[in-house]
Amino acid sequence: MSVSPLSRPDVWNAVATGYTADLVPLFAAYARDALRLAALPPGARVLDVAAGPGTLALLAAEHASEVVAVDFAAEMIATLRRRVAEAGVGTVTAIEADGQALPFDAGRFDAVFSMFGLIFFPDPGAGLREARRVLVPGGRIAVSSWAPLGGIPLLSACFRAMKAHLPWLPFGDETAPFGDPESLIDALQGAGFEDVAVHTVEHRADAASVAAFWETNERSSAPLVLLRQQLSAAEWEALGASVVDQLRREFGEGEVAMAWPARIAVGTKR
Repeated sequence: MSVSPLSRPDVWNAVATGYTADLVPLFAAYARDALRLAALPPGARVLDVAAGPGTLALLAAEHASEVVAVDFAAEMIATLRRRVAEAGVGTVTAIEADGQALPFDAGRFDAVFSMFGLIFFPDPGAGLREARRVLVPGGRIAVSSWAPLGGIPLLSACFRAMKAHLPWLPFGDETAPFGDPESLIDALQGAGFEDVAVHTVEHRADAASVAAFWETNERSSAPLVLLRQQLSAAEWEALGASVVDQLRREFGEGEVAMAWPARIAVGTKR
């Protein structure tokens, strides 16, 4: 099995600060969608897998009696713990752990979430089977993925430019990990979940300019971190200037409207 470099924790450690500052405001909207679609029971015990800086975990704490958040990236967990302390939330616990081998007993949680995380697992099936194992009978799962990039022209153009240097990138105009509903349904059903449904949701996060968009991605995009590691400082600066110039020719100098379509799959352990 070919393993994506995006499955390495060091890549996500490198973007923990930028991810939190730049992406949490947008990602929180999808987390609210997932919490609504999962229909948590009162007093639910929630597990957030590949939790990052705790976007969903902190929102889930408003409804749940207990939230456990796991991530394999130490810097993401450190950031999550800081955010929990700053928020004064006493019901969220952050643990550094692998979502494909969860350190919990069977039947420990009422709901499991993975927001844009399971899509990067080396073995997503193992992650889903683990999620099912730690759920109670009747427990719910919600997993999110991005739709193919064709619906986000600026991001699509940016990734096309990057693919010249990172041909293994799993995102494109017509492809994305679990980007089509059928693949999500097959994956959840293959792990033993029932009553599986996939919902397409969309939220906006416009770019102030193509230059601002590139600068944001320099801070928060794991693929760009990987690319930067392969280049000298001079090569990176030249690449950035070239990409921004290319994007300016296509999108102009001003604000660029961006709607971000995603899939949220929900299922039940029977």
